[in-house]
Amino acid sequence: SSSNANSSVATQSESGGSPKSEYDSIICGGGPAGLLSAIMLARTFGKEHKIALCERRADIPLSPTDETAWNDFARFYLLGIGFRGQNALKEFAIFDDFEQVSVAVNGRRDWQPGKTKIEDGNITPANKDVVSRILPRDKLVGVLHHHLVKNYADYNIDLLYGYEVDPTSFENDDDDVKVIISPCGSSDAPSIQSKTAFLLGADGSARTIANSMEEADANRMASINPLLRPFAPKPFKVTRYNDDNPRIFKSVPITVPKDWPCDLNYSARSTGSRITLEALPSTDKGDYCALLLMKPEDELAEENCDPKKLRAFFDEEFPQFGALIDDNVMQQVATKPSSALPAFRYVGPRLNMGRRTVLLGDAAHTVKPYFGLGANSAMEDVQMLGAALKESASASNEDVVPSAVELFSKRRSGDASALVMMSRNMDRPGKLFFVTFLIPIILDGIFHKIAPKIFGPSNFGMFKRQDINFKQIQRKKRLDRVMQLAIIGSALTAFGMGLNQAVSLIARRLGKSRPVVGVGMAAVAFLASKLQKLVKSKRQEEATA
Repeated sequence: SSSNANSSVATQSESGGSPKSEYDSIICGGGPAGLLSAIMLARTFGKEHKIALCERRADIPLSPTDETAWNDFARFYLLGIGFRGQNALKEFAIFDDFEQVSVAVNGRRDWQPGKTKIEDGNITPANKDVVSRILPRDKLVGVLHHHLVKNYADYNIDLLYGYEVDPTSFENDDDDVKVIISPCGSSDAPSIQSKTAFLLGADGSARTIANSMEEADANRMASINPLLRPFAPKPFKVTRYNDDNPRIFKSVPITVPKDWPCDLNYSARSTGSRITLEALPSTDKGDYCALLLMKPEDELAEENCDPKKLRAFFDEEFPQFGALIDDNVMQQVATKPSSALPAFRYVGPRLNMGRRTVLLGDAAHTVKPYFGLGANSAMEDVQMLGAALKESASASNEDVVPSAVELFSKRRSGDASALVMMSRNMDRPGKLFFVTFLIPIILDGIFHKIAPKIFGPSNFGMFKRQDINFKQIQRKKRLDRVMQLAIIGSALTAFGMGLNQAVSLIARRLGKSRPVVGVGMAAVAFLASKLQKLVKSKRQEEATA
């Protein structure tokens, strides 16, 4: 239990004191990656290992099994946990707790633009070895927090909610990391100078540790003789992309009819791709949380927009869902402010600073949540760091942290950049969308069907594979693209040569010049195309008559 000051696992309000001046490990961030890291470190190092987890938000995570805490289905952002996240939860014996409060999704039902009848929705079963399970992000945090408190009560762990971490020194004579642990908000509690042998940055897009690492390495580079800088190790850097395809969202609670499956992801797009609706199950009883994904300048994205306009939009574009939303809910959705999606970012060329600081999760690689890779890759990071610590320990290293940090960074840094770059290429606007997303998917579909042993499936298919990491996927798709373009180029060259010979042959037979024959063939091809369209149109008219 963590209900008294003598318990080793205690929140700061329960432990009755200040943060300590020294810890074996300090974790910055109390989200899924941070809490899972605390569990991983406790299992790896044992009861005597002193751990501090610092989270800026002061609120203690809610109990995942208290149904009254989760009945506002539109309040909480939902996550889809696939094989990456599930494997990590199984590794640290948390999966049963997670499974109890999550909902399986066994496929999709999609409505294309302009298709608004219920029967127009096409169901696609999930073709996955591991079925994704859905739960609110905050409920996942609750699962991890309460699992930690319940199962590691006799471990030396301080859960410091309402505190932030600021590194002051990554390298010093004592070979440790020095930080300041400070209360957030209006608390009168003092700031504490602390040191640790292992600092884990898992604070998501806040990137407190990552930004400090970037600043420290920039200062290091500035201190080097300009003539020697080209020979120095590349500086640590946070690559921040400007979001050229921004989307914001409003959440909508929906209860689907009893004759609708309760284990599907429902999706619909409006005409002109103005707004996309994505709905995931909050419970297995038909309660859904739908997101309306919109451009920031859309009038329906504004706070206190006109509920009548929102209702009119649903009636025209999503009547199959509008019928499930009463006027009170429509009013609440119209008046609420929109929420923003994160921008793409990653760190590199390494995930560590020195021997004792490492980054995990969104702090190392931030993606938009379209493809279910954010939380999953974050928990996979923790699993891989745990494996690196075990490998270092098996190599009889007395101090396992430095070698594990180096090993983890070497294995995972390439994945961080590859994940973000591939995800960003699938979210580009305008013409870039066709170049970086649509055309590659079409090519992958064609070539994989023709030669599946040579060409891989699209990125969506590759992401489902458990035997390949993000960097390997990126390399494979680049190789596929080179071979596809080479084949297409060769085919076009052969076609051009054949066409040139045909024009020459016809010109000799008719006694005409090659330009005249070429123009004539082009005209015939144009007329044939027009005739084909006319015949097709006629047949469609006859079919509808």
